[in-house]
Amino acid sequence: MSQPPADLVSEIEARARSASLISLFLDFDGTLVPISGDPAAPRLDPGAAATLQLLSSQDSLVTTIISGRAIEDLYTRIRMQGLIYAGNHGLEIFGRRFRFVEPVASARRGALERLSEELALALRPLSGAIVECKGLTASVHYRLAAEADWARIQQTVYTATARQGALFRVNPGRKVFDIMPRTNWHKGAAVQWINGHLGEREILTVYLGDDASDEDAFCVLPGEVTVKVGAAAATCARYQMSGPSDVHEFLCWLAHTLRN
Repeated sequence: MSQPPADLVSEIEARARSASLISLFLDFDGTLVPISGDPAAPRLDPGAAATLQLLSSQDSLVTTIISGRAIEDLYTRIRMQGLIYAGNHGLEIFGRRFRFVEPVASARRGALERLSEELALALRPLSGAIVECKGLTASVHYRLAAEADWARIQQTVYTATARQGALFRVNPGRKVFDIMPRTNWHKGAAVQWINGHLGEREILTVYLGDDASDEDAFCVLPGEVTVKVGAAAATCARYQMSGPSDVHEFLCWLAHTLRN
């Protein structure tokens, strides 16, 4: 097994001695699994699943999978008890007796569904543009579209969303436009909510993510262990890993360290 970066290992080993709990947050696409052009394709490989299972059995650690995917979609790709699942960029949370749905996002389900139908119709002539309505948010994937169509896809998404007034905003990601309800809730708020419900104890937070939406979490965790996965021209994270293979090595190290 390869060793994670020495400075990251040293910090976790030192700070874990005084913490009564490690709160571990992991993005899914691009962090636990490689990015795929087909949003339906990614699955957790058996080795990563076994490591997550080992982590979930540790009393001194709570693991949250936090993703832009709808929570039902996220759960079906992991199907593991003992974890917390935070879907739709943290707008919905369940697991370990927790259940939360952000009320503003929930109230706009109907408007979002209509917007998604409008976008699907407008983008139908552009091969490879995929509109995914996820209940509380929507995503327009264009990784499979021709590069010559990217500008048209972007214009279509922004124009249609703007017609909704102040209901929604567009977050550009890795070959995706995420359509989000305009609310103060984001992945950083979800991290604070989850940690606040873990009880009165000394918590060390460790957060790994690759997406632009993970920056909201990095920003609210300036003194914690934050890791940007993938290329990072600018990030608020304190550490960096190259991709899911590095993440798996780190999780394997962490699981065996906590078990010893």
